[in-house]
Amino acid sequence: MPRIALFFLCLLFVAVFALLFSLKDIFGNLEPETLERKTLVRVMQLRDFRRFSDELTERFADRAEQEFGRQAAHKPAFVFPPLEKRIHIYFQERQSERTSYLDNNLMMMARIRYFQWMHEHQSGTLVQRAVLLQNVAADMRYWRELYFDYLRALGQPELTWEELYRDFLRMIDDFKKGASPEEIVLIDSFAFSLSKALFVMEIYENIKDWCLRF
Repeated sequence: MPRIALFFLCLLFVAVFALLFSLKDIFGNLEPETLERKTLVRVMQLRDFRRFSDELTERFADRAEQEFGRQAAHKPAFVFPPLEKRIHIYFQERQSERTSYLDNNLMMMARIRYFQWMHEHQSGTLVQRAVLLQNVAADMRYWRELYFDYLRALGQPELTWEELYRDFLRMIDDFKKGASPEEIVLIDSFAFSLSKALFVMEIYENIKDWCLRF
């Protein structure tokens, strides 16, 4: 074998080994609490949480909220190289044709968090319920603005209020899959309370923004 061919063969083995090593944190045993930010994103994009236990999925929901949520130390910033931007736009425009692992995983984590809030709301006092709804509404408003930041980075239009409301109703319907009749009643009841809290918060934020202009 010519030396140059042997050199490239060795180079190929090194490249394959390096690739496998870089993917071990994504496709190996997972500890959400210790994952770096970029690795956490890749796991959410490339792994199917439907194969995970409920306990592991809940840990990922906690980790994602810690890393990207309203109380996170560093808010996510969306800056895409041209090629990656085109890839994101391609899948963004074809969301209705096929659901990605990321979409499914986000929905599963949202369902876990929604059920936690729902049961806390059911068992809480009036004051606890009010505080809970205020915090949940603030979280949802934060995630909406973060999603709008993502769309703006892609040069895509923001969703209208009508589109947002339709997405909210679709999400609630999705949460009912596999739920008991008693849980479905609670899902609808909490959705109604949350809708009112979101409406009140939006009015408050709009009035506050208007006052700040003067």
